[in-house]
Amino acid sequence: MASTGQVIRCKAAVAWEAGKPLVIEEVEVAPPQAMEVRLKILFTSLCHTDVYFWEAKGQTPLFPRIFGHEAGGIVESVGEGVTDLEPGDHVLPVFTGECKECRHCKSEESNMCDLLRINTDRGMPTNMTFK
Repeated sequence: MASTGQVIRCKAAVAWEAGKPLVIEEVEVAPPQAMEVRLKILFTSLCHTDVYFWEAKGQTPLFPRIFGHEAGGIVESVGEGVTDLEPGDHVLPVFTGECKECRHCKSEESNMCDLLRINTDRGMPTNMTFK
């Protein structure tokens, strides 16, 4: 695709503060790094989990944030080392990532990853993208 390796600009609904209205604005999205995938989100919605984190209940608030993990999209570009997805593939993102090493990721319950799973006491990982 023409944007591979380039920063792209797109619109997103950004939460700047807990419980405040979302602001539609243009954001920049960096190219995918090694083992990362960049998606073009076509459809999304907010679910109760999004609202919970938007209202910053039971956690240390972390803003700005972009919500809407229940989505459908197309792989826009892939980083080095990605072999199971390619541009144009249709995908459904998940709320938490998978480390692929813990007992849960190796089982049928990958949404319960020990490393990356959502925990209302500690929030979500803030220093990584999900691979």
